[in-house]
Amino acid sequence: MKRVKQYVVFLSLGLLLVRSEIKAQEINGDTIYVDAKTIVAVRFPALPTNFYTNPPDAHYNLISLPTGFTIIAKKKNTPPAELFVIENKRTHRFIIFNKKTNTEDVIKNSDYDFSSIKKLKERVKQLEEREKNTMRQLLRQINYTKQKIMIMQKYIIVMRWLF
Repeated sequence: MKRVKQYVVFLSLGLLLVRSEIKAQEINGDTIYVDAKTIVAVRFPALPTNFYTNPPDAHYNLISLPTGFTIIAKKKNTPPAELFVIENKRTHRFIIFNKKTNTEDVIKNSDYDFSSIKKLKERVKQLEEREKNTMRQLLRQINYTKQKIMIMQKYIIVMRWLF
């Protein structure tokens, strides 16, 4: 019983810690899928003044473009890395993820076009909506778990009373 309560508390705290803050025109925590065979382009409204990965020695090649850059994995099975992009007083944070399963999916999504303020705002709005939906689903799961705990507690009380 204590473990279930600890699980609910742990999940609740995790939600609070994981929740990312997304500013009006800054992307924070979006995923860019790449592989070792396809060059992926990322474009912004202004020329990025800086872009770098964390860890710095991540196995991805980043090549500058006039209003963005390209990314390609150096090898198969490259671990994920954070990508920070600074452009026009905005700081964006992405997760670069090497998608091993289907190269066709990467080819279809090989152009991440954030080339206007409108597109940036739309993507931020999509991310906020996705985050809200995820939070709703997790809260539903927590409530469902709480209901199960209450039922189990009642069952234990009845079992104790019977025996």
